[in-house]
Amino acid sequence: MWQQIWEGRKRSFRMVGVAQDVQGAQTVQPVTKERNVTFPILIDKASLFGRLLGFGVVPSGFFVDSEGILRYRHVNDFYINEPGVQRNLHRFLAGEAPEPLHEEEPLKPEALIIFEKGVQLLDAGREKDAVALWREALKLDPDNFLVRSQIGAVEHPEHFYPVVEREWQERQLKKEGYGKPLP
Repeated sequence: MWQQIWEGRKRSFRMVGVAQDVQGAQTVQPVTKERNVTFPILIDKASLFGRLLGFGVVPSGFFVDSEGILRYRHVNDFYINEPGVQRNLHRFLAGEAPEPLHEEEPLKPEALIIFEKGVQLLDAGREKDAVALWREALKLDPDNFLVRSQIGAVEHPEHFYPVVEREWQERQLKKEGYGKPLP
């Protein structure tokens, strides 16, 4: 849908996507190709953007002006079909200030640092060690959905690629005692 918005505005603004996936481009590229995404997609295996910008759930979204100033931050359920997101996008593109949103609790950076170390282990072929380290990160930040979802994607890729099976994921979260709704 974001592709349609961008095309509908004749690519009059710069659009960049960030995919958070520890398995990298090989899992992201088929999805972007299938959805005909032509704007640039950065691959953030270690959630460096998440740590920097304070989000752990995707989709999250940010509007940055031409001077590099962050003008809008939406870190939970950043879907274009949501009226508030649409309204703020149009306000931002018209040069108006977007409406402020309720800010969520930022992620614990120490958990994301551990997560990044786990990504390095995964890249070195040490999948079990990576997952064990990510489970340690969850002890520090039990609500960190990014870490939870990446553990699931590594342990059960058949439920994440090419499409995330939300019903399966909800059942898994219940088994783990995660009491919040699926983002």
